[in-house]
Amino acid sequence: MKNRIERKRLTGTLNYRYFIYAGIIIALLQFLALKSFYQEQKIIKLPEKLFQSPVSYPLDEFFLDLTGVTGTSLEDGGEGAAADEVEQDASGTAANGELLLTDTQKQIVLRLLELIEEDIEYGYETFPDTGYPSSNVWISTDVISVVLRDVGFDLMELIFKDMSEHKEDYPMDIKGRKEAIKYIDFRDVFFQEQFFKRNALELPLGFDPGDPDNPILWQPGDILYFQFDPDNPYKDLGGFISPRDNGQGVPLVIMISAELGSISEVDVLGEYTIVGHYRYPPPEVSGAE
Repeated sequence: MKNRIERKRLTGTLNYRYFIYAGIIIALLQFLALKSFYQEQKIIKLPEKLFQSPVSYPLDEFFLDLTGVTGTSLEDGGEGAAADEVEQDASGTAANGELLLTDTQKQIVLRLLELIEEDIEYGYETFPDTGYPSSNVWISTDVISVVLRDVGFDLMELIFKDMSEHKEDYPMDIKGRKEAIKYIDFRDVFFQEQFFKRNALELPLGFDPGDPDNPILWQPGDILYFQFDPDNPYKDLGGFISPRDNGQGVPLVIMISAELGSISEVDVLGEYTIVGHYRYPPPEVSGAE
């Protein structure tokens, strides 16, 4: 009986070892097979640029078609072409008559068209923390300062610096104080106009529909100031020339006022008295050729 038990125990041990040996042999054979397979295969590498971000084309690759078409919208396609495919003359227009804008002018125009769609209403508030409007309540000078800020020109800092260095051109007695206040004065229509008189390219005040130089003298993104009371400069309103016209070749104006209620595109060049017409930054600063 004892011998029988010993034989069963020995047999079980041998069977267990056979299973272990068999498992090791199978694993070894699988390893050798896989090694041989991968040695025979070609290594496929993913392209290095597979996950590269899309190419960001600079604004100067395109131009806005602003002549020969009336009442058109950039949203209709804004037909453009590569700048290197268009011949440009000294006046800043292409050989085919289309007006070429600088990068800054294009950025101003695009930001203006965005603002028209935003929920902004006319009204005056002060913003001690930001200077610039932090709500949807704006005055006309806010349209000018916000657009220029968004394309890289901080009027709050620029005007305060200019006021500090050229106090004779910014009479503070009209404000009843001696020192400028940075977060307020850059929104003041009188001081804003003074800044552009000193630092921008001044352009004609009267629009003549028959002037062949109009595409050069009246460009999208130009800044305008309109007078409503000769005895009160604080009633002046500012705005920008739009990239669109009224259907008769007269540019529209993008601005906000109490009458309009919101940022609007209006036909007022033949109605309002223009007291300021500026291009900022001036061409030598903005990089225009």
